[in-house]
Amino acid sequence: MDKEKIKVVVHLMGHDYTLVTDQSEAHVQRMAQYVDRKMRELAITTRASDAVVPVLTCVTLAEELFSAQEENNRLLRELASREDARASAEDGVKP
Repeated sequence: MDKEKIKVVVHLMGHDYTLVTDQSEAHVQRMAQYVDRKMRELAITTRASDAVVPVLTCVTLAEELFSAQEENNRLLRELASREDARASAEDGVKP
């Protein structure tokens, strides 16, 4: 069964946006606060125009996502390698 959709108003860079989502309001607000913080940081550090800040934020968040996915994949490969080594070691030990 599909989750019920709710409307959540979030605040980004002084503007209100209404989002329709099946996520909890608390979850959406946490994400919005994170995005707002990133937007404000980029606005200060880059001195970019208000029109450019959302684009810079998207690229920055995409970079964070890709880095996290790469790290996750690296950890999964490391875990698989350790499990293979452990299984090989157990196969080598005979009672």
